[in-house]
Amino acid sequence: MLDFAILGLLMERPRHGYELRRALAELGFWKVSFGSLYPAIRRLEKREAIEATKMSGRRKAYQVTEGGQEVFDLLLQSDPDANETDRAFQVRLAFLRHLPPDRRIQVMDRRRRGLSTQLKTAREILVAARSATKNKDRYRIALMEHAMHSTEADIAWLDGLVAAERGVASTV
Repeated sequence: MLDFAILGLLMERPRHGYELRRALAELGFWKVSFGSLYPAIRRLEKREAIEATKMSGRRKAYQVTEGGQEVFDLLLQSDPDANETDRAFQVRLAFLRHLPPDRRIQVMDRRRRGLSTQLKTAREILVAARSATKNKDRYRIALMEHAMHSTEADIAWLDGLVAAERGVASTV
């Protein structure tokens, strides 16, 4: 996932390591240490997905190669597995603009279906927990309710993104 995020950021413009680290944090996903960042950069260089260019001073900037663009496109367009994490989806969403509108809608619809399934299961578990006569734990029930409300909010948010995308797609 880190490799994918690095490639996505470098698709925008060449950056040096400090800029990549800051941009990853600005995406809001994680603060990556240099101990994780530079091995990922070396991996991508070894795969010939990125290359270093000289900047002023001792800093190197990294840019995506033609092969790196292909790797990025494959990662972005690949069908996520059923267990795609929230963070993995968020990274994919951060670079979704690189896909055509119909494909962006497919990605968001697939995520919505997964969340809907998750919500259905959460509701069933919550109903069972509320109807239990023994060992009711109000904090566990409150946590279940919170998770359910968060999932509902995520679905509504995705619905808004898809509606906006369809509006954009119809004007293109």
